[in-house]
Amino acid sequence: MASLNHVCMWTEHGWIRVTAEEAAKIHPGGTVAAHSGLFMCELCGQFVTLTNGEKRVRYFKHSKDEAEKNCPERTSRSSYVPEFNPKQYQLPIRLVLSENTFSLELGLLYVPETILNNQSITKLKIVSESGKSSTCSFERLDKDKITYLSIGNEPSSKYTIESSEELAEFWPKTVKGIDADGSVFEKKTGKMLPVDADVRIGKKYLLLTRRVFLRNKSTEELRIKKICESRIGLKNWYVYEIEATKLSEHAAKFFLEFHCRLTDIPVKITPIWPLHTETPYVIKHSKNDMIMYVSGNRNVTPQTFPASNVQTKSCPQKGQVIKIACTERQQLISVGNVNVIQYMYLWRESLISQIEEISVDVKDASNSDYSGGLQNTLPKRSLLRICAPFDGSIVIRDLDDYILTKIPLSAKKDTSVSDIKFGTKIQVQQGLDVIWQVTFTKRKKNDTDEDERLLAKLSAYGGEQIPVKHSLSGAVVKLQNYPKTKQWLIKTIKSGDISIKAMKYLSKYIAEFVDIKKEK
Repeated sequence: MASLNHVCMWTEHGWIRVTAEEAAKIHPGGTVAAHSGLFMCELCGQFVTLTNGEKRVRYFKHSKDEAEKNCPERTSRSSYVPEFNPKQYQLPIRLVLSENTFSLELGLLYVPETILNNQSITKLKIVSESGKSSTCSFERLDKDKITYLSIGNEPSSKYTIESSEELAEFWPKTVKGIDADGSVFEKKTGKMLPVDADVRIGKKYLLLTRRVFLRNKSTEELRIKKICESRIGLKNWYVYEIEATKLSEHAAKFFLEFHCRLTDIPVKITPIWPLHTETPYVIKHSKNDMIMYVSGNRNVTPQTFPASNVQTKSCPQKGQVIKIACTERQQLISVGNVNVIQYMYLWRESLISQIEEISVDVKDASNSDYSGGLQNTLPKRSLLRICAPFDGSIVIRDLDDYILTKIPLSAKKDTSVSDIKFGTKIQVQQGLDVIWQVTFTKRKKNDTDEDERLLAKLSAYGGEQIPVKHSLSGAVVKLQNYPKTKQWLIKTIKSGDISIKAMKYLSKYIAEFVDIKKEK
C-alpha cells in the first residue's frame, strides 16, 4: 500500500510537510497512532497513523475511525496530485455582534456595471439550507465595494445564490456556511475564515459554535472568552473570543479542530507591479501582466480563471513571485492547496493618470487670499468668503471629524463662513471629494499628550481592512515625536492589514499636523 504523501508534523515553526521515511527516523519504534495527534493529513486536516514497519517499510495511512472519509488521497493514494478549482472560492460571511446576540451577513462582490446593466433579471435570492430566503434588487448593490446582505441569525451549513448564469462567475451558486462544530471569524472585520485558512499568533478571532467550553479551557498559550449565547430554535449557539498567545502545539491543535492552521507567517498575496488601485478582493490595473508576491509558511499553488500562463519563481525566504498573463479583462486568481484560501479579481481597465486641479478662491475679510492647511490664528473678523467653479458644499467639522454645519455652495458665487472658532475644520467638497480645507487649532498640547490621543483614536477604529501599502512605511519616519503611535504603526505594517478608517485618519493627520509642523 502506497504511503500518504501530504502529511505534516508539528515543529516549533508550525506545521511542516514530512515523509514517512523522515518520520520513521524521529519515531524509530512501533506504531504512531492517529490519536497521538503527531501527524496530520494536510488535505483533509485529520490526524493519521505511521505504521510499525513489521511487514513492510513504514508508511502513513488514514485511520478507520476517522469522522470524515472523503479525503482525496484515501482512494487515489500516491497517484493523487492536489488540484483545486480556482472558481470554488468562498464569498465573505460576516458575523455581527449586538449586545447579547448575533446576526450574519453575506458579502456580494461588486460586478462591473456593463455586465450588471445587461441582466434581464434584476434581482437575486439567497436561500439557506432550511429554506429561508431573502431577496435583493440590483439597485441595492454598491458599484465599487462589497455589499453585505442580512442572512438572518440562524446559522446554515450552506447558502444558495439564485441569479443568472453570467453572474455565477462573480457569485458562486453555493456558499459554504457555518459548521455546527465551529466556524472561525476575524474579530476586527467579522469575516469568516475559509477552510484551511491561516491564523496568526496574537490576533483575536471569534468562534461561532454549538460546543460549550469550560472556563478552565484557557491556558497561557490559548485564551478563550465567551462573548454571548443565543437560543435559536431548539439549539444553543455560542460566540467565543479566541487568541493564541504562543506558537504551541496545544494552540495549533485547538485551531486545527476548526480547520485553521496556526502559523507565524500566514499566506498572503501582495501585488508588486504594475501601478494599480486596490479594494477588498479587486485589483484594477491597465497592463497585460501582473507580478505578485505570495508569502507564507507553506507550499501553495496559484491558479487563474479563465486559465492563463502563470510563471512562478521561488524566493530565498519563504514565498514565491508569480507573473500572471492577464488574458481577460476580468481575471480571477486563487491561491491554495485543495481549498481556495486567498483570492482576488484582476480587472484590466484604463486608470486615470492625471486629475485636473480644481481652483477654489478663498479670501478673508480684507479681500486677501487665504491659504488652507493648518492655521494657528483665526482669519480677520473670523470670516472667510469662498467661491468655487462648481456646485458643492462647505462642511464645518470639529477636530474629531464630526460635522457641525453644512452650507450649500453655488457655482461661481461667493459664500461666507462667519464666526470661525479654534478647534474646527472647514472643508470645501464636491460630491465626496474634499477640494480645499483649513484647520484652526491652538496646538497647546505637547507631543506626549497628542501621541496618546492619536494612538487611542487609531486603536479604536475597526471595520473593513485593506492591505498595508508600501508608502505607509514613510509615515514611520514622520512619527519620530510620537513614539507610541510609531510602535503601533510598525506593528500594523508587520501584520499586513490596516483599518480603512484608521488609514484615512492617519494620512489626514500627518498631512494636516505633522508635515505642516515640520515646515514651520
